[in-house]
Amino acid sequence: MMVVLIIEIGNSVTDCAVFEGEQCIATYTIQTEKLEGRKEVLDQTRRILNNHPSVYHAAVCSVVPSVGELFLSILASTLSGKVVEINSSLSLPFALDYDPPHTLGADRLALCALSCRSWPDKAIIALDIGTAITFDVVSSRGVYLGGMILPGLDLMTAVLHDRTAKLPLVEITEEPIPLLGKSTADCMQSGVFWGCVKQVEGLLSRVHRFLSDELQENTVRIIGTGGNSRLVASVMENPPVIDEQAVLKGAKVLLDMNL
Repeated sequence: MMVVLIIEIGNSVTDCAVFEGEQCIATYTIQTEKLEGRKEVLDQTRRILNNHPSVYHAAVCSVVPSVGELFLSILASTLSGKVVEINSSLSLPFALDYDPPHTLGADRLALCALSCRSWPDKAIIALDIGTAITFDVVSSRGVYLGGMILPGLDLMTAVLHDRTAKLPLVEITEEPIPLLGKSTADCMQSGVFWGCVKQVEGLLSRVHRFLSDELQENTVRIIGTGGNSRLVASVMENPPVIDEQAVLKGAKVLLDMNL
């Protein structure tokens, strides 16, 4: 059974997964900031391939071009099989309508690919809650309809700190966050977190209504992923299906389609 390596390079974290057929048999997580040069990327690649010498093909899904290019170069000179860069030039399981096509992020392409493969003939809202929050919508006919990009939790806290004189830099943690804060830091956490939750809920509701009323989509599936997806979904009134490996799986779908 074919063994492949999928690498998802995000702004904060790089996730690597080894698949044997359709089964994920190993995962690795690396802080993206630690992959600052060719040596660091080469060391991590060797570590994974030494553990899994039967890896034949690979795909790189990156939103950090400099790191993605290093992985592509090293894997191309190391593996016997094909190394695929996830981008809009590939064969896709949906019709892409985006201007210009190459600017749609690799992670968004992969998430849409997995969604279309998981729910064929259904309208899809693909939600990624990470450094940025993205919405991508595909019709039941397999046509990409558009999306949204907005700041994630960490960006919102950073902007409040960076663009004001006195507001501290706060973190949104896994601890329960009250609706109302009783200190400046608590108020920032409450405002950012609950503002994000209600923003996501409101936009999901609005997009769902658009699909139903304007396009007569009777069934809409929603998938969520990203580093903060479980935290946000945990307090949503109608949480989406969460799959933290969705982008990796979607990149695997695109690799399989383009071998």
